[in-house]
Amino acid sequence: MNRRECKLLPHISQPLYGLSPHDIQFLPWAIKRFNVQDAWKHSRGENVTVAVIDTGCDLNHVDIKDNLLPGRNFVDNNHNPQDVQGHGTHVAGTIAAIDNSYGMVGVAPATKIIPIKSLGDNGSGSMRDVANGVMWAVDHGAEIITMSLGSPYPSRALQNALRYARDNKVIVFCAAGNDGNGIDINYPAKFLETIAIGSINHSLGVSDFSCCGDTLDFVSPGEDVISAAPGNKYARLTGTSMATPYAVGCAALLLSLSKKQRKIYKLEHKDDYIREFSENAIPLTGRHSGDRRYEGNGIIVPKLSLTPSA
Repeated sequence: MNRRECKLLPHISQPLYGLSPHDIQFLPWAIKRFNVQDAWKHSRGENVTVAVIDTGCDLNHVDIKDNLLPGRNFVDNNHNPQDVQGHGTHVAGTIAAIDNSYGMVGVAPATKIIPIKSLGDNGSGSMRDVANGVMWAVDHGAEIITMSLGSPYPSRALQNALRYARDNKVIVFCAAGNDGNGIDINYPAKFLETIAIGSINHSLGVSDFSCCGDTLDFVSPGEDVISAAPGNKYARLTGTSMATPYAVGCAALLLSLSKKQRKIYKLEHKDDYIREFSENAIPLTGRHSGDRRYEGNGIIVPKLSLTPSA
């Protein structure tokens, strides 16, 4: 890989046939497993804006379009971040597919999404376009940024953009990578300015493909994740790319809750989110339980308590 290039991080991608946005709404397994519906009694992600820096988003998907804000295309240098590849649409759906009784629903179904296309239709792009996406997101109202992309090489331009986000109190979540448990975390997740997310399976064990290391912050459900795909379709994807938007959805619920409760949570820097999520996080199952390199601070679950941690 070119040192100035980054790529998507999907592990397995499977199209789904026979599933329609006109069918009765279903809940992705992570929402059911971790009782996200209970969190919706307190917060649904209202008044929170998340930037998805990816391959863009299907701007017309019925499960997403009502939650989309104007975005940007850095690949073609225009304001049309339409997704062809499908990865960005899947990420956006996991975070904020609307609760409309049909199709699917996201973790934070009232959150607004800024779609930013920094990766091309082949799933790869330049670190410079990703860095520009981060800067643009910060300048256009994003409170949280998510990136399910990676490279084995650091980028000074991207790290500077992440520092700009940090200095403006914008939180950045990144996928750890899919090269296996014995491989260190990819960039940009490895940068200390981000929150790095690994993947777990249905049994709540670490996924075999999930990169691990000292800079891992949390793990989330990343296997067999059903979400939106371009053309009002759906797909089942597996990877740390899928674990990250689940974590971002939980962060959006927390930030929305804090705003409703007159900012009872201090949520200005990544350490604030790590502190609050660590309070409720649960350990991995299996032989890597309790090993920080494999689970970080544990499995993120939605925070239901209205009382902030000390």
